[in-house]
Amino acid sequence: MKTILDLHDLLVEQLRELYDAEVFLREVLPDIKENVWHSGLSRVIDEYEHQATENHMTLLQVFNDLFTLEYGERSYAIRSMIKYNMSVVEACQTPEITDAAIVLMLQQIMHFKMASYGAVCTYAKILGVYNDGEMLHEILNAEKRLDRKLVALADLDIDRKAFNYDKG
Repeated sequence: MKTILDLHDLLVEQLRELYDAEVFLREVLPDIKENVWHSGLSRVIDEYEHQATENHMTLLQVFNDLFTLEYGERSYAIRSMIKYNMSVVEACQTPEITDAAIVLMLQQIMHFKMASYGAVCTYAKILGVYNDGEMLHEILNAEKRLDRKLVALADLDIDRKAFNYDKG
């Protein structure tokens, strides 16, 4: 990691981590989806793949606007979350529990990203790069919308099926 001297440096470092997270998600979401049993969850993952691609393109525009390169940092947090949670998914013994574990993984990833996108939106506003801040805020809102869909799916169906599996 490079030395961070000011808020601009912190913004760029966080954007690079988010960029790496989006690129990595585009690579692993198809692997995650292979473990899914619930058709609604599969559709949410399809949406998340599409959103990751859009986020990737938006971040490239922000880097272009900031006259900086997009590479240089790794999102070790996202990579670690996925690695750990995939081991949890592999340990699951029923489709119902597997889907519940995948929902948990996706929520952990989304919530981490929402915190990071929220921070970079604030940094962009403070630094006066309002257009970039608005683009980043749109990503944040898209993540929140997708999270709400995932929560509804889990609350109304997936988690209930996982709970009732051994009672059937």
